[in-house]
Amino acid sequence: MITRTLALTAVSTLVFTASAAAAKSQPYSGASTNKKIYVYGDTDGRTDHGKVTFRGGSKAVTKFKLKGQAFMCGASPAEIPVAVAKIKLNSSGKGKGTYTDPNVGPFTIKIKVRNGKSSGTITPTGLCSGKVTFSAKRK
Repeated sequence: MITRTLALTAVSTLVFTASAAAAKSQPYSGASTNKKIYVYGDTDGRTDHGKVTFRGGSKAVTKFKLKGQAFMCGASPAEIPVAVAKIKLNSSGKGKGTYTDPNVGPFTIKIKVRNGKSSGTITPTGLCSGKVTFSAKRK
């Protein structure tokens, strides 16, 4: 009886520890791409790359940051850093958030996180145009 109780206690401790470790947010990093960047005189769009970092868990993405990525804002490209504190995820790992830059307006972030991989889009809805795609992996 005591042996069975000790075994059940050990198993429940291992299950609780594993589930707690899975629930913690993990760091993700990856690259972003915007294929429609035009500089004066261009007839074909250029491709610009940036960097995406965030912490992801099963229920939310936190500390989402996009750096070094150009957007077409008016007639010329502008590098706009995007940061969102928290994006809630549904049961299938999808979420949506908004970042508003005071100079050019709002950006919509759509993200999908599953099995240590992530992908998504960032779409400006204000003065900027174009669509940025990104993908990231768990470190």
